[in-house]
Formats: sequence, structure tokens, C-alpha cells
Amino acid sequence: MNIGIVGGSLQGILISLYLAPEHNVTLFELDAEIGTPAWHPGYIIDTTLLEPFLTKEQRTFLLMKKNPSGWGMRWEWLMKHFTILAAQKGVHLRTRTRICQTTQDGAITIVETSTNETSQPTVFPFHHLINTQIPTQKPGGLQHTIGEGHCIDFPFPETVPWFGGIISANHLPPTLPNSPSLLLHRDDNLVELWWNNMNYWKPPKGYLEEMRTNLPNDVLHTSFDSLHNQTLDFIETRLRTAHLV
Repeated sequence: MNIGIVGGSLQGILISLYLAPEHNVTLFELDAEIGTPAWHPGYIIDTTLLEPFLTKEQRTFLLMKKNPSGWGMRWEWLMKHFTILAAQKGVHLRTRTRICQTTQDGAITIVETSTNETSQPTVFPFHHLINTQIPTQKPGGLQHTIGEGHCIDFPFPETVPWFGGIISANHLPPTLPNSPSLLLHRDDNLVELWWNNMNYWKPPKGYLEEMRTNLPNDVLHTSFDSLHNQTLDFIETRLRTAHLV
């Protein structure tokens, strides 16, 4: 079957990996590159979850380091390697592409997209369309336009605003005025600090990178482990019901 996936989220990439062996899968992403800029904590608890997907060499790129709450890592490289894996498995990646409208032709969902610099088609017929576009993620309110009832929606949990900053470990004070919800050392001598409220700390010399996004309020639900388990549950319940797995 032809399967369309909307949004290059981790959930979308994981679903494409599970469906690609049996289906013709196309993934649509608004950005020019999947996984950048960084928008999510580099946080994993059980690193063995990565072993079925990434080689030992690929995992070294993540710069994982043990922390009291789990492991810190580079999330953008995690997304990059998962995207490469999806491409190797035959997933058609349509980046810098916005879905302008969808229509229904019997059991087939017709997707019409914007044009970009490539010579890709702008009309795609799908047996199923799966929406994994993270709400409120894109700047400027840019979103896909999908008709009601034309897709299977991934059940994203309710979220709250988060603020994140990356700083050199050399400039991290022994005690922070406002304790972060997540403090993640990485193996590149950088530290990610994340707050699930707007009462965050500003270092005197500033952050190397700042991230503002919406994530679940529960810290554990921001981990790779939680997103992976949510996706497997969605595949086993919703997609199995649709006879896709």
C-alpha cells in the first residue's frame, strides 16, 4: 500500500521504519532538513533501545554521557541517523514540502503539495495518511493543511512550554539559582539545561544555543524511551487495526 506520513518527528521516522518493509512510504516535512534545528532534550534512559536501529559507530556520534537521571546525547544527530536509516530502507523523504490540501477519492486520499526546488510531483495518492506533525513546533505558524477525517492522527500528549539552553560545562556554576527540570551532560563537554516553566536561569556569558518548544510536563515523557514506547503502542493499536502491520 501507499502510505503517507506527515511530519518528520521522531514518531514519524519510527513509524516509517516499521512500515517501510511492507509498504511504499512517503514522509512530508516542512523544514529543509529533518531534525534541525534542535528542538528536543537529548535524553535517553535505556541506551540499548538504540541498538536495533544504529550501529556502534553511529551511536558514538551521539556523544552519550551518563547522568543521574539517564544519558545526555545530541538529539539532532539521533534524528539525522534515523533519517538516513529511513532513506536506506526506501522511505521517500519529501523535505521543504507543505501539504496544501487533501481530498478523498473513494478509499484513496489525494494529497496536493507545494512545489520546491526539486522536480518531485505535487499530487500523491495514498491508501492511508498518518499525521505525526508535532503541534506548534514550526515557526511562523507554518503547518500542513489536511482535511478532517483524511488521516490517522498520532495521539500527542498535552504539552507545556519548555525552555532549553546549551552551555559549556566549564561555565556551569556549582549551584544554579533556578534548578532545571533536566540537566544533561554530554560527552562533548557541553551541558543541556531544560526548564518546564519560564523561571529559568540566564548565564552571564549566555548560552551557546537556546531552544523554546512545547513538551509534556512530565520529565520522563521527554525521553527517547517514552517517545519510542508511545510510537510502538500507536503501531500496535491504531495501525494494526487499520491492517498496516
